[in-house]
Amino acid sequence: MVEIVLTLIAVLAGLLTVLIKWKRPTLVGRRGERIVSRKLFELNPEKYTTLNNLLVVSQGSVGTTQIDHVVVSSFGIFVIETKNHAGWIFGNAYQRHWTQVIYRYKKKFFNPLRQNYGHIRAIEQLVRPHYSHIPIVGFVTFPSAERLQITGSNSVGHVVDVIRMIHVYTKPVVSDSDRTNICNLLVAANIQDKKTIKEHNKKTHALRVSTGL
Repeated sequence: MVEIVLTLIAVLAGLLTVLIKWKRPTLVGRRGERIVSRKLFELNPEKYTTLNNLLVVSQGSVGTTQIDHVVVSSFGIFVIETKNHAGWIFGNAYQRHWTQVIYRYKKKFFNPLRQNYGHIRAIEQLVRPHYSHIPIVGFVTFPSAERLQITGSNSVGHVVDVIRMIHVYTKPVVSDSDRTNICNLLVAANIQDKKTIKEHNKKTHALRVSTGL
């Protein structure tokens, strides 16, 4: 009886380990997204509207793409990818992979600027047929990084850096009514089907394992 109980405990412990390994990147990522979301909601609501965690159709091989944050403003549309990597982050805008360093630990991960480019294209597919004049700009933020050493791009920074970069855009190009229409357009495109979401999560996990995404 004792042996059976111990075996069951060992099996459950193994299943728990697998589950934690599977879910940890998602949970860590969501924590970073919440940090960024709180800062984005501090933007003037009369000029900026923030949408979080959009799942929309993509032209890429995955079929769908998940976008962390889209800020629709009077001055343009800002597409923001959040990476909750700690430590020091090294990379170049033109490299396929960047490096995370925590003491002696080093890890390669897929260039998030390239990842966010796919997100920008997805937003363009939705917005451009109706609003061709509106700038759509991408940023990448690392809310938990101790230090960022990224060359070749001014679109990467901590949360305060992204807020500052958003505030650089001061020329009004979107009316209040158009801003509302664009938000409605994006919300309508946000996929809610549970089967599609599950399939997206499976493909994303496989892609993360193969590329360090």
